[in-house]
Amino acid sequence: MLHGCSFSSSPSSPSALSRILLLQLKRIGDAVLTAPSLAALRAALPDAHLTLALAGAAAELGSLFTHADAVLTWTPEKPNLRFWRHLLTRKPDIVLDFSGTDRSALLALASRAPVRAGYDKFAQSLLRRRAWNHRSSAQVRELHTIDFHQTLLPAAGLPLPAVPDFGHLKIPENTRLPAYLPAQYIVVHPGTAREEKFWPPERWAAVLDHLHATYGLPLLLTGGTWEFEMRHQQSIFRLVKAPVLDLAGRITLPQLAAIIARARMAITVDTAAMHLAAAFQVPQIGLFGPTNPFHWAPRQPRAVVLRAGYSTPENADSGGPPQPRQASQLMTELSMETVRNAADRLMTATANDLK
Repeated sequence: MLHGCSFSSSPSSPSALSRILLLQLKRIGDAVLTAPSLAALRAALPDAHLTLALAGAAAELGSLFTHADAVLTWTPEKPNLRFWRHLLTRKPDIVLDFSGTDRSALLALASRAPVRAGYDKFAQSLLRRRAWNHRSSAQVRELHTIDFHQTLLPAAGLPLPAVPDFGHLKIPENTRLPAYLPAQYIVVHPGTAREEKFWPPERWAAVLDHLHATYGLPLLLTGGTWEFEMRHQQSIFRLVKAPVLDLAGRITLPQLAAIIARARMAITVDTAAMHLAAAFQVPQIGLFGPTNPFHWAPRQPRAVVLRAGYSTPENADSGGPPQPRQASQLMTELSMETVRNAADRLMTATANDLK
Protein backbone atom coordinates (compact mmCIF):
# COMPACT_ATOMS: atom_id res chain seq x y z
CA MET A 1 0.00 0.00 0.00
CA LEU A 2 1.31 3.41 -0.91
CA HIS A 3 1.63 6.16 1.64
CA GLY A 4 1.77 9.91 1.38
CA CYS A 5 -1.81 11.10 1.13
CA SER A 6 -3.41 14.02 2.90
CA PHE A 7 -7.04 15.08 2.98
CA SER A 8 -8.61 18.50 3.34
CA SER A 9 -12.02 16.98 4.01
CA SER A 10 -13.61 13.55 4.09
CA PRO A 11 -14.44 12.19 0.62
CA SER A 12 -17.82 10.68 -0.12
CA SER A 13 -18.18 6.93 -0.14
CA PRO A 14 -16.83 5.70 -3.49
CA SER A 15 -19.64 3.16 -3.73
CA ALA A 16 -22.02 6.03 -4.47
CA LEU A 17 -19.81 7.56 -7.14
CA SER A 18 -20.15 6.73 -10.81
CA ARG A 19 -18.31 9.35 -12.87
CA ILE A 20 -14.56 9.78 -12.53
CA LEU A 21 -12.53 12.16 -14.70
CA LEU A 22 -8.79 11.58 -14.99
CA LEU A 23 -6.79 14.57 -16.21
CA GLN A 24 -3.48 13.57 -17.80
CA LEU A 25 -2.41 16.48 -19.99
CA LYS A 26 1.32 15.77 -20.11
CA ARG A 27 3.44 13.86 -22.62
CA ILE A 28 2.87 10.48 -24.22
CA GLY A 29 4.98 8.56 -21.70
CA ASP A 30 3.15 10.12 -18.77
CA ALA A 31 -0.14 9.09 -20.36
CA VAL A 32 0.98 5.49 -20.81
CA LEU A 33 2.11 5.36 -17.18
CA THR A 34 -1.38 6.45 -16.09
CA ALA A 35 -2.91 3.23 -17.44
CA PRO A 36 -2.27 1.25 -14.20
CA SER A 37 -4.24 3.88 -12.28
CA LEU A 38 -7.21 3.31 -14.57
CA ALA A 39 -6.79 -0.43 -14.06
CA ALA A 40 -6.85 0.00 -10.29
CA LEU A 41 -9.98 2.13 -10.53
CA ARG A 42 -11.68 -0.44 -12.73
CA ALA A 43 -10.75 -3.25 -10.33
CA ALA A 44 -12.05 -1.29 -7.34
CA LEU A 45 -15.14 0.20 -8.99
CA PRO A 46 -16.16 -1.99 -11.92
CA ASP A 47 -19.34 0.00 -12.60
CA ALA A 48 -17.77 3.46 -12.53
CA HIS A 49 -17.64 5.51 -15.72
CA LEU A 50 -14.01 6.47 -16.33
CA THR A 51 -13.24 9.40 -18.62
CA LEU A 52 -9.60 9.97 -19.51
CA ALA A 53 -8.50 13.41 -20.69
CA LEU A 54 -5.36 13.49 -22.83
CA ALA A 55 -3.57 16.33 -24.57
CA GLY A 56 -1.75 16.81 -27.85
CA ALA A 57 -0.07 13.78 -29.41
CA ALA A 58 -0.90 11.56 -26.43
CA ALA A 59 -4.58 11.79 -27.37
CA GLU A 60 -3.84 9.71 -30.47
CA LEU A 61 -3.43 6.75 -28.11
CA GLY A 62 -6.80 7.25 -26.43
CA SER A 63 -8.40 4.19 -28.04
CA LEU A 64 -5.67 1.96 -26.60
CA PHE A 65 -6.64 2.45 -22.95
CA THR A 66 -8.51 -0.71 -22.03
CA HIS A 67 -10.26 0.69 -18.97
CA ALA A 68 -11.32 4.11 -20.27
CA ASP A 69 -15.02 4.38 -21.09
CA ALA A 70 -14.49 7.72 -22.82
CA VAL A 71 -11.54 9.84 -23.92
CA LEU A 72 -11.48 13.63 -24.06
CA THR A 73 -8.90 15.45 -26.15
CA TRP A 74 -7.37 18.75 -25.11
CA THR A 75 -5.68 20.49 -28.03
CA PRO A 76 -3.19 23.19 -27.01
CA GLU A 77 -3.87 26.69 -28.39
CA LYS A 78 -7.40 25.75 -29.51
CA PRO A 79 -10.80 26.72 -28.01
CA ASN A 80 -11.53 23.09 -27.04
CA LEU A 81 -15.27 23.74 -27.11
CA ARG A 82 -16.16 20.04 -27.11
CA PHE A 83 -13.97 19.49 -24.06
CA TRP A 84 -15.55 22.38 -22.18
CA ARG A 85 -19.07 21.32 -23.17
CA HIS A 86 -18.47 17.83 -21.86
CA LEU A 87 -16.93 19.15 -18.65
CA LEU A 88 -19.78 21.56 -17.92
CA THR A 89 -22.69 19.31 -18.89
CA ARG A 90 -21.50 16.00 -17.45
CA LYS A 91 -20.43 16.87 -13.96
CA PRO A 92 -18.08 14.20 -12.60
CA ASP A 93 -18.20 12.92 -9.04
CA ILE A 94 -14.40 12.77 -8.77
CA VAL A 95 -11.57 14.44 -10.66
CA LEU A 96 -8.05 13.03 -10.43
CA ASP A 97 -5.54 15.59 -11.68
CA PHE A 98 -2.35 13.75 -12.63
CA SER A 99 -0.95 16.78 -14.48
CA GLY A 100 -0.52 19.29 -11.67
CA THR A 101 -0.55 22.36 -13.94
CA ASP A 102 -2.55 25.59 -13.93
CA ARG A 103 -4.53 24.39 -16.93
CA SER A 104 -5.47 21.07 -15.38
CA ALA A 105 -6.26 22.77 -12.05
CA LEU A 106 -8.61 25.18 -13.83
CA LEU A 107 -10.35 22.26 -15.52
CA ALA A 108 -10.67 20.43 -12.20
CA LEU A 109 -12.16 23.50 -10.54
CA ALA A 110 -14.53 24.17 -13.44
CA SER A 111 -15.83 20.61 -13.28
CA ARG A 112 -17.55 21.36 -9.94
CA ALA A 113 -16.84 17.79 -8.86
CA PRO A 114 -17.32 17.30 -5.10
CA VAL A 115 -13.94 15.52 -4.90
CA ARG A 116 -10.97 16.93 -6.79
CA ALA A 117 -7.61 15.35 -6.03
CA GLY A 118 -4.16 16.73 -6.84
CA TYR A 119 -0.70 16.81 -5.31
CA ASP A 120 0.70 18.90 -2.47
CA LYS A 121 3.92 19.12 -4.47
CA PHE A 122 2.22 21.13 -7.20
CA ALA A 123 -0.14 23.17 -5.00
CA GLN A 124 1.95 26.35 -4.91
CA SER A 125 -0.67 28.73 -6.29
CA LEU A 126 -4.05 29.79 -4.91
CA LEU A 127 -5.73 28.41 -8.04
CA ARG A 128 -4.29 24.97 -7.49
CA ARG A 129 -5.05 24.92 -3.78
CA ARG A 130 -8.67 25.86 -4.52
CA ALA A 131 -8.89 23.37 -7.36
CA TRP A 132 -7.74 20.36 -5.35
CA ASN A 133 -9.78 19.89 -2.20
CA HIS A 134 -8.03 16.56 -1.61
CA ARG A 135 -4.32 16.15 -2.05
CA SER A 136 -1.63 13.50 -2.04
CA SER A 137 1.45 14.45 -0.05
CA ALA A 138 3.58 11.90 -1.94
CA GLN A 139 7.00 13.04 -3.09
CA VAL A 140 7.70 12.30 -6.75
CA ARG A 141 11.41 11.89 -6.01
CA GLU A 142 10.70 8.96 -3.68
CA LEU A 143 8.46 6.92 -6.00
CA HIS A 144 8.29 5.37 -9.42
CA THR A 145 6.03 7.48 -11.64
CA ILE A 146 3.34 4.78 -11.74
CA ASP A 147 3.26 4.65 -7.95
CA PHE A 148 3.23 8.44 -7.72
CA HIS A 149 0.20 8.53 -9.99
CA GLN A 150 -1.60 5.91 -7.94
CA THR A 151 -1.34 7.90 -4.71
CA LEU A 152 -4.16 10.09 -6.05
CA LEU A 153 -6.64 7.26 -5.55
CA PRO A 154 -6.42 7.03 -1.74
CA ALA A 155 -6.10 10.82 -1.62
CA ALA A 156 -9.56 10.94 -3.19
CA GLY A 157 -10.89 8.32 -0.79
CA LEU A 158 -10.78 5.56 -3.39
CA PRO A 159 -9.53 2.00 -2.87
CA LEU A 160 -6.16 1.13 -4.38
CA PRO A 161 -6.11 -2.57 -5.27
CA ALA A 162 -2.84 -4.07 -6.46
CA VAL A 163 -2.61 -4.29 -10.25
CA PRO A 164 0.37 -5.04 -12.50
CA ASP A 165 2.15 -2.21 -14.28
CA PHE A 166 1.47 -3.77 -17.67
CA GLY A 167 -1.39 -5.27 -19.68
CA HIS A 168 -3.71 -2.25 -19.63
CA LEU A 169 -3.37 -1.14 -23.24
CA LYS A 170 -4.90 -2.84 -26.27
CA ILE A 171 -4.40 -2.55 -30.00
CA PRO A 172 -7.70 -1.61 -31.68
CA GLU A 173 -8.80 -4.12 -34.30
CA ASN A 174 -9.03 -1.41 -36.95
CA THR A 175 -5.36 -0.45 -36.62
CA ARG A 176 -3.87 -0.67 -40.11
CA LEU A 177 -0.26 -1.76 -40.33
CA PRO A 178 2.04 -1.36 -43.33
CA ALA A 179 1.64 -4.27 -45.74
CA TYR A 180 5.41 -4.72 -45.89
CA LEU A 181 5.73 -5.37 -42.14
CA PRO A 182 7.61 -8.66 -41.62
CA ALA A 183 6.32 -11.44 -39.36
CA GLN A 184 9.20 -11.10 -36.90
CA TYR A 185 11.49 -8.15 -36.35
CA ILE A 186 13.47 -6.12 -33.85
CA VAL A 187 12.51 -2.50 -33.15
CA VAL A 188 15.07 0.14 -32.26
CA HIS A 189 13.93 3.60 -31.16
CA PRO A 190 16.99 5.81 -30.67
CA GLY A 191 15.26 9.18 -30.61
CA THR A 192 13.58 11.30 -27.97
CA ALA A 193 12.61 14.91 -27.39
CA ARG A 194 15.72 15.46 -25.24
CA GLU A 195 19.06 15.35 -27.03
CA GLU A 196 21.00 14.53 -23.86
CA LYS A 197 19.30 11.11 -23.90
CA PHE A 198 20.75 10.24 -27.32
CA TRP A 199 23.16 7.30 -27.38
CA PRO A 200 26.11 7.74 -29.82
CA PRO A 201 25.16 6.87 -33.44
CA GLU A 202 28.25 4.72 -34.01
CA ARG A 203 27.26 2.51 -31.07
CA TRP A 204 23.71 2.12 -32.36
CA ALA A 205 25.13 1.17 -35.76
CA ALA A 206 27.45 -1.44 -34.24
CA VAL A 207 24.61 -3.01 -32.24
CA LEU A 208 22.33 -3.08 -35.29
CA ASP A 209 25.02 -4.74 -37.40
CA HIS A 210 25.56 -7.33 -34.67
CA LEU A 211 21.84 -8.09 -34.35
CA HIS A 212 21.48 -8.56 -38.10
CA ALA A 213 24.55 -10.78 -38.37
CA THR A 214 23.61 -12.89 -35.34
CA TYR A 215 19.84 -13.32 -35.66
CA GLY A 216 19.00 -12.42 -39.25
CA LEU A 217 15.79 -10.69 -38.20
CA PRO A 218 14.60 -7.54 -39.97
CA LEU A 219 15.49 -4.34 -38.14
CA LEU A 220 12.94 -1.53 -37.85
CA LEU A 221 13.95 1.96 -36.78
CA THR A 222 11.17 4.12 -35.37
CA GLY A 223 11.24 7.69 -34.17
CA GLY A 224 9.76 11.15 -34.26
CA THR A 225 10.07 14.11 -36.58
CA TRP A 226 11.89 16.68 -34.47
CA GLU A 227 14.67 18.11 -36.65
CA PHE A 228 17.41 17.20 -34.16
CA GLU A 229 15.93 13.72 -33.75
CA MET A 230 15.89 13.17 -37.51
CA ARG A 231 19.54 14.26 -37.69
CA HIS A 232 20.43 11.71 -35.02
CA GLN A 233 18.58 8.96 -36.87
CA GLN A 234 20.24 9.85 -40.17
CA SER A 235 23.63 9.69 -38.47
CA ILE A 236 22.86 6.09 -37.54
CA PHE A 237 21.81 5.24 -41.11
CA ARG A 238 25.05 6.65 -42.50
CA LEU A 239 27.06 4.32 -40.27
CA VAL A 240 25.07 1.08 -40.20
CA LYS A 241 25.89 -1.63 -42.75
CA ALA A 242 22.89 -3.89 -42.07
CA PRO A 243 19.60 -3.25 -43.89
CA VAL A 244 17.28 -1.23 -41.64
CA LEU A 245 13.68 -0.30 -42.42
CA ASP A 246 13.21 3.39 -41.66
CA LEU A 247 9.75 4.05 -40.16
CA ALA A 248 10.68 7.26 -38.36
CA GLY A 249 7.97 9.86 -38.95
CA ARG A 250 6.11 7.57 -41.37
CA ILE A 251 3.62 5.91 -39.04
CA THR A 252 1.00 7.09 -36.58
CA LEU A 253 1.29 6.65 -32.83
CA PRO A 254 -1.30 3.83 -32.78
CA GLN A 255 0.67 2.12 -35.54
CA LEU A 256 3.87 2.57 -33.54
CA ALA A 257 2.21 0.94 -30.54
CA ALA A 258 1.01 -1.97 -32.67
CA ILE A 259 4.43 -2.45 -34.27
CA ILE A 260 6.16 -2.41 -30.89
CA ALA A 261 3.58 -4.81 -29.43
CA ARG A 262 4.46 -7.41 -32.09
CA ALA A 263 8.25 -6.99 -31.87
CA ARG A 264 10.61 -9.83 -31.03
CA MET A 265 12.61 -7.28 -29.05
CA ALA A 266 12.69 -3.50 -28.63
CA ILE A 267 15.76 -1.43 -27.76
CA THR A 268 15.04 2.17 -26.84
CA VAL A 269 16.24 5.12 -24.87
CA ASP A 270 14.04 6.47 -22.07
CA THR A 271 11.09 7.66 -24.14
CA ALA A 272 7.44 6.88 -24.92
CA ALA A 273 8.38 3.87 -27.05
CA MET A 274 10.00 2.29 -23.99
CA HIS A 275 6.79 2.67 -21.98
CA LEU A 276 4.74 1.21 -24.83
CA ALA A 277 7.02 -1.82 -24.99
CA ALA A 278 6.60 -2.28 -21.24
CA ALA A 279 2.82 -1.99 -21.46
CA PHE A 280 2.74 -4.86 -23.96
CA GLN A 281 5.40 -6.94 -22.16
CA VAL A 282 7.70 -6.96 -25.16
CA PRO A 283 11.26 -8.18 -24.50
CA GLN A 284 12.98 -4.85 -24.16
CA ILE A 285 16.17 -3.02 -23.30
CA GLY A 286 15.94 0.52 -21.95
CA LEU A 287 19.00 2.77 -22.06
CA PHE A 288 19.31 5.31 -19.24
CA GLY A 289 21.77 8.11 -18.55
CA PRO A 290 20.51 11.60 -17.64
CA THR A 291 17.18 10.29 -16.34
CA ASN A 292 16.79 8.08 -13.30
CA PRO A 293 15.37 4.58 -13.88
CA PHE A 294 14.16 4.62 -10.28
CA HIS A 295 11.34 6.85 -11.53
CA TRP A 296 10.93 5.71 -15.13
CA ALA A 297 12.22 2.17 -15.67
CA PRO A 298 9.93 -0.48 -17.16
CA ARG A 299 8.80 -2.90 -14.48
CA GLN A 300 7.86 -6.01 -16.39
CA PRO A 301 9.49 -9.47 -16.48
CA ARG A 302 10.97 -9.11 -19.97
CA ALA A 303 12.63 -5.74 -19.36
CA VAL A 304 16.36 -5.10 -19.04
CA VAL A 305 17.46 -1.70 -17.75
CA LEU A 306 20.94 -0.49 -18.65
CA ARG A 307 22.38 2.45 -16.73
CA ALA A 308 25.22 4.57 -18.04
CA GLY A 309 28.06 4.52 -15.54
CA TYR A 310 26.72 1.42 -13.78
CA SER A 311 25.84 -1.43 -16.15
CA THR A 312 28.75 -3.42 -17.56
CA PRO A 313 29.08 -5.88 -20.47
CA GLU A 314 29.03 -8.72 -17.95
CA ASN A 315 26.29 -7.46 -15.64
CA ALA A 316 23.35 -5.21 -16.51
CA ASP A 317 22.55 -4.84 -12.80
CA SER A 318 26.03 -3.78 -11.73
CA GLY A 319 25.81 -1.07 -9.09
CA GLY A 320 22.68 -2.46 -7.46
CA PRO A 321 19.11 -1.19 -7.74
CA PRO A 322 18.58 2.43 -8.82
CA GLN A 323 18.22 4.90 -5.96
CA PRO A 324 15.89 7.93 -5.69
CA ARG A 325 18.73 10.44 -5.72
CA GLN A 326 21.03 8.72 -8.17
CA ALA A 327 23.25 11.16 -10.06
CA SER A 328 22.62 11.57 -13.77
CA GLN A 329 25.17 10.15 -16.19
CA LEU A 330 26.24 10.91 -19.74
CA MET A 331 24.98 8.43 -22.32
CA THR A 332 28.57 8.06 -23.53
CA GLU A 333 29.22 6.16 -20.27
CA LEU A 334 27.14 3.26 -21.64
CA SER A 335 29.34 1.06 -23.81
CA MET A 336 28.36 -0.64 -27.05
CA GLU A 337 29.47 -3.99 -25.58
CA THR A 338 27.08 -3.56 -22.64
CA VAL A 339 24.08 -3.09 -24.93
CA ARG A 340 25.18 -5.79 -27.38
CA ASN A 341 25.68 -8.39 -24.66
CA ALA A 342 22.41 -7.49 -22.95
CA ALA A 343 20.59 -7.95 -26.26
CA ASP A 344 22.16 -11.38 -26.74
CA ARG A 345 21.21 -12.46 -23.23
CA LEU A 346 17.64 -11.23 -23.67
CA MET A 347 17.21 -12.94 -27.05
CA THR A 348 18.40 -16.19 -25.50
CA ALA A 349 16.28 -15.84 -22.37
CA THR A 350 13.09 -15.17 -24.34
CA ALA A 351 13.69 -17.60 -27.22
CA ASN A 352 11.13 -20.06 -25.84
CA ASP A 353 8.82 -17.39 -24.47
CA LEU A 354 7.36 -15.94 -27.65
CA LYS A 355 3.79 -14.69 -27.79
